[in-house]
Amino acid sequence: MTHRHTEYPLRARGFTLIELLVVLVLVGALAVWGVPRFQSLGERTAVTSEVNRLQSALSLARSTAITQRGDITLCPASTNYSTCLSDWSGELMIVNGDKTRDISQDEIVRLFPPTSGVDVSKNGHARIKYTSLGHATGFNSTFSICPRHAAGRTQGADLVLSVLGRARVVEAPIDC
Repeated sequence: MTHRHTEYPLRARGFTLIELLVVLVLVGALAVWGVPRFQSLGERTAVTSEVNRLQSALSLARSTAITQRGDITLCPASTNYSTCLSDWSGELMIVNGDKTRDISQDEIVRLFPPTSGVDVSKNGHARIKYTSLGHATGFNSTFSICPRHAAGRTQGADLVLSVLGRARVVEAPIDC
């Protein structure tokens, strides 16, 4: 019995160096184009998340003041939750009564954890006080929310709180 060997020509299977270089150039171009867009998407998401957090905190504080028929304070919390601070980028707390110091744990209604990646500044008083009618005392307050560590021109948002206690987002984005 004879074995017949079929001979196949040796042919390289795979990519040539030029084909690999073309692919690498295309992948590099896509990365250069896509990375800034991806970063800006993350910044917009962080700003939106912070707007939602502030709206939730303001809404809960207002409704708590109305339902409990008494003053409620919303403010940035110190690390031990006994004092109101002025950094609205940090953790927020809702407190029974008109208190900013010597706050006990049983006076805290709710805590709101901070949103990472944003800075929040607020004009006016360091705290928001709601009356039993749901009105915010003082005058209109504006919260300006900007992405932290933003490279280049980025956009943030303004949230305005009226003396009637209602919060609204300004439609036009702000430059940060």
